[in-house]
Amino acid sequence: MNFAMQGGAPAERAGFRGDINALRALAVLAVLGYHLRIPGFAGGFVGVDAFFVITGYLMTGKVIADLAKGRFSYGDFALMRLRRIYPALLVVVATTAAVGWFITLPGEYFRHIRQACYALFFLSNFAFDNDNGYFAMAAQTKPLLHTWSLAVEWQFYIWMPLLVRFVWSRSARSKAPAATMAALFAVAVASLTWCLWQNQHDAMGSAFFSLRARAWEPLAGGMIAVAEVWRRANARPPRSTAFSTTAAAIGWILSAFCVAYPLPEARWPGAWTILPIIGAALVVAGGFTTSRLIRSPVVQRIGDWSYSIYLWHWPIWVLAGGWLTARGYEVGAISKAAMAAASIAVGAVSYYFVEQPLRLRRDVWTSQRLLACTGAAAACFVAFTIGSLVTTGYPGRLPAYLLPAEMARKTDTPRDECFRNANSMKAASERYCTFGAGNADQATVMLWGDSFANQYLEPMTTAATRLGLTGLIATQSACRPFADDPDRNAADSQPCRQFNTETLQYLGDRAEPTIIVLAGNWSNATEIAPLVDTLLSNGKTVIMVMPLLNIGFDVAQKWIESQIRAGKAITEWKVAADPILTMRDLRQNIDRTVLSPRKGNPRLISIDPQTAVCDDSSCYLVRSGQANFRDTAHISNVNAQQYEHLFETALGAALHAGVHAER
Repeated sequence: MNFAMQGGAPAERAGFRGDINALRALAVLAVLGYHLRIPGFAGGFVGVDAFFVITGYLMTGKVIADLAKGRFSYGDFALMRLRRIYPALLVVVATTAAVGWFITLPGEYFRHIRQACYALFFLSNFAFDNDNGYFAMAAQTKPLLHTWSLAVEWQFYIWMPLLVRFVWSRSARSKAPAATMAALFAVAVASLTWCLWQNQHDAMGSAFFSLRARAWEPLAGGMIAVAEVWRRANARPPRSTAFSTTAAAIGWILSAFCVAYPLPEARWPGAWTILPIIGAALVVAGGFTTSRLIRSPVVQRIGDWSYSIYLWHWPIWVLAGGWLTARGYEVGAISKAAMAAASIAVGAVSYYFVEQPLRLRRDVWTSQRLLACTGAAAACFVAFTIGSLVTTGYPGRLPAYLLPAEMARKTDTPRDECFRNANSMKAASERYCTFGAGNADQATVMLWGDSFANQYLEPMTTAATRLGLTGLIATQSACRPFADDPDRNAADSQPCRQFNTETLQYLGDRAEPTIIVLAGNWSNATEIAPLVDTLLSNGKTVIMVMPLLNIGFDVAQKWIESQIRAGKAITEWKVAADPILTMRDLRQNIDRTVLSPRKGNPRLISIDPQTAVCDDSSCYLVRSGQANFRDTAHISNVNAQQYEHLFETALGAALHAGVHAER
């Protein structure tokens, strides 16, 4: 919807406000520059925040303008937004699904199709909230990650008109703007407060995708629209040109600064987010449009195309970048320039051939026809998604020799329902899940550590079952086992420290389990010794799992890329067993600090998993057509049983040590 300033209130006119269109241009170029990692756009992700302010201003203004004229219809409002947003989104989703069919592995393809289905129903912010996070490296494999912002906007379109109409209809005509302003202000304060609290207490950063943490951003724009109506209702004089010019100038400077400055992205949104919101709000409130730069045709065209550019730039970056990387090409300055140009060009084509016809040719695209076509397209995509679920990503699309690498990546941490996340939460209800031959009351073994411990759960289960043992699973993401010390562990997260403290207390309060298997992503040996000594003093037998390999790159991904370049299967891949790969210094430090000083104690047993994958000169990353690793360091479950004999031998020795100790 297009607005001009007439008497201090937003009103419709033929074209967009030039300054808002220019702000759109800045916002989309900022996001494009940030995602392509172009120098000068270190804070370019704030472009999304600027879009939220613009959306809040225009849409709240539209709702209030219609309410003031007594013609607001929630259905018409939703249909207007659907006509504006959905057709271009549908084309992008369909295109990424078609391109992915030819280049994306089954597991990734299934995930992409599922996320695409969420995007079509404006729920993708929930999908991505549960999948790693916006700034994670895994973002480079999600062609529709950017649709989270469309989902947040659509959810804003659902409740904002309901709230505004509710307050407006229950207020006297002269007091309706003030009452609406008070309601929006209260919601904005609540949202900002929750955002700041969540920013400090959510270790996973899920507030990034949450409407609750974002609502104050579009409401900042919405309150500007309400303020303009309030000024008109109270016959206040229009703002002076000097005020408008000054406010707009400060807003542009602040917005440009936020785009260029490396703002702290890891915990966004937060207190720093207030800066770009103020900048965008001042631009919108200033209403200054006489600048030649703002009115230049290039800036205005980029502003017109901004939505389509935003839609297309991320899939182009992800799909083209992935294709180049898989074939060994460098994604350098030339490639990035080509992707930027392609994003703008395809965005322009989308604007003229998808956006505009659906918006303007209402004689052809009537409301009924629009709803029927978009509904049918969404239904077809749901059916396609179900097919992807049943087949796990249509694996028959690709050469068979790529599937073992896909299988290695697909198998994630074993017994995921028992594996605690970084906030110490898990799906299983029992305190510690069991594995092996019996129930929790019969547990004699505990596996304690992080994902580098949990990865051995399958071979441990086989070994324990064969020996008639029952074990407990005490594993938590990014939480190596340690005896908590206020000084040594001050930098560790509170959930991790609490989990380790509770686990150690659990073991100290009971005689069973007597065998504790320790494994983790240790960086030094100094914190291992106190934990081992505490367990030994409590009468436990400790099985210490030595570090495996520090590979430094995604094995499954590199294996896929190598096979694509070779055009055939590569069934064996080994690399030199150099000191960095084998973590020689850390292993020697563990031996010197932990194992050697306690060498005479039969209740301290070590396992060296490197013996299963390495010889004196080399280590196998792939052997017999199967990957030994699923990522940069974790073992692949498809080859996990090669460690079973190590655990069976160690558990047998632990049982013998326990019997010897009793005697």
